[in-house]
Amino acid sequence: MKSAREIAHFLDEYCTLLELGGADTFRTRAYANAVRIFENFSGDLEDVIERDALTEIKGIGKSMAALVGEFAREGTAQAYEKLRADTPQGLLDMLRVPGLGPRKINAIRSALGIEDLEALAAACRDGQLDALKGFGKKTQENILKGIDHIKRYQDRSRADVARQSAHLLVEALKAHPATQRVEAAGSLRRRRETVKDIDIVLSSTDPESSTNCFVEHESVSEVIQRGQTKSAVRLHGGIQVDLRVVSDVEFPYVLHHFTGSKDHNVALRARANDMGMKINEYGLFKGEERIECVDEKAFFRALGLDFIAPELREGIDEIEAAASGNLPELIREDDIRGMLHLHSTYSDGADSIAEMAAAVQERGFTYMGMADHSQSAAYAGGLKVDAVKRQWDEIDALNETLAPFHIFKGIESDILSDGSLDYEDSILEQFDFVVASVHSQFNLDRDAMTERFLRAIDHPTTTIIGHLTGRLLLDREGYELDHEAVFEMAAKKRVSIEVNAHPARLDLDWRHIRQAHQAGVLISINTDAHRLSGLDNLTYGVGCARKGWLASQDVLNTLDIDGFRHFLRDRT
Repeated sequence: MKSAREIAHFLDEYCTLLELGGADTFRTRAYANAVRIFENFSGDLEDVIERDALTEIKGIGKSMAALVGEFAREGTAQAYEKLRADTPQGLLDMLRVPGLGPRKINAIRSALGIEDLEALAAACRDGQLDALKGFGKKTQENILKGIDHIKRYQDRSRADVARQSAHLLVEALKAHPATQRVEAAGSLRRRRETVKDIDIVLSSTDPESSTNCFVEHESVSEVIQRGQTKSAVRLHGGIQVDLRVVSDVEFPYVLHHFTGSKDHNVALRARANDMGMKINEYGLFKGEERIECVDEKAFFRALGLDFIAPELREGIDEIEAAASGNLPELIREDDIRGMLHLHSTYSDGADSIAEMAAAVQERGFTYMGMADHSQSAAYAGGLKVDAVKRQWDEIDALNETLAPFHIFKGIESDILSDGSLDYEDSILEQFDFVVASVHSQFNLDRDAMTERFLRAIDHPTTTIIGHLTGRLLLDREGYELDHEAVFEMAAKKRVSIEVNAHPARLDLDWRHIRQAHQAGVLISINTDAHRLSGLDNLTYGVGCARKGWLASQDVLNTLDIDGFRHFLRDRT
């Protein structure tokens, strides 16, 4: 059974499709109102649906009740699927351009007959939108930037999508009787935030049989190439997967080679050459003799290096650090002691505080921090002061029964346009911690956005800065910001900066994580979970932190519960 929030999201999509199809304003307004109704619904929705009593909810008519009921039970609805099929894909692609909603798209389509990104880009370059109200030069420039961003990443997949796809194939190959060793390689193994394709390296006693297992897997939609040592397929989701089948002796060298990166491999070859050795994808050689290495650790050892974790293999300075014994002992998932920045049904979460607490405990953590949205985030059910106080009472009651597990009282406070925080200081001071985040007015210039963050960091109640750049991978670029100034202020004020573990964000970017750490900033790895399953996104945040060279002691929520309490007490 779908939750009220899921129904609201579904109706929002349905309303958008109606608007793109030119439905009358009265009808679309009814669905827009229904979105708000379900966003704020607090009753027993499951009971209402089971009794076919949705029309008892004010503002929900018979046809809408039928649509909602079908979606709640089946996960989709025939009317939605038909509407989706009747909507040109080009219009849906245009929706991905920041600042373009159904009204503007319909205006462009009506005036110029444009129905896809290519035509839209050409029209912006030629100034064809000049005559349309609301489409000045700056707007057209922003549209072109948005289209460029979409095209630049259109052949890439988010790490979570690629990882799930790779997992199915790797597990199938692991179960095959001929398999000796198998592992995903490439940018996926290096924990990049997006990947173009998936590489899998396999050692097998029966290459032909292993290849058959690979190309005949149910997730495969197209076989691009099939051979004894190399095969390539395209999955139903569109991503390409390449398989390399090698002998078990060759496996460590091939795994290293196809893990990359190119810059790392080039630098390592140069080191080998200086040592009178050579590297190719099938081995490390002294003259014509291959130096036997049972695994990658032995391979690096033969080159006089400490083992370099895949996440660090970007050709920056990892080889120099490995040669001098200065690589960090990278953080691991089981170093995390507490889950911070979680949402519940008080704002836009799908599960209650009690349900979130149970799930956090089951995963072995000893504390958690609730951080529902603040009052300005009306679109996300932001908490008014009376709701905040009700939540505090509920947390107090839960803490009495859950001890020694503890729920900290937090809030994700919007950073307003002038850098001030949501709520009066008298309310903010009563939270155990405050996550300060930007959720609106992303278009400020670099100086204004930087000043906005600096003022928020300077606020005495700010504990953590949430998803610093506001980027959405493959969808929205982060805003312009003077990161160095922000990191300097955060270090000075002892404000942690979040690595948002949601695979759509992974923000801070791993490149900035190292910069922040070097500036003295304590990083917090937060799932920003809005439902129980979101807690499992921790793996992506930890991967991002490892890629930023972080050790356990560099991360706020590796502190045990007493250490976290001391942190909160000592910084105020």
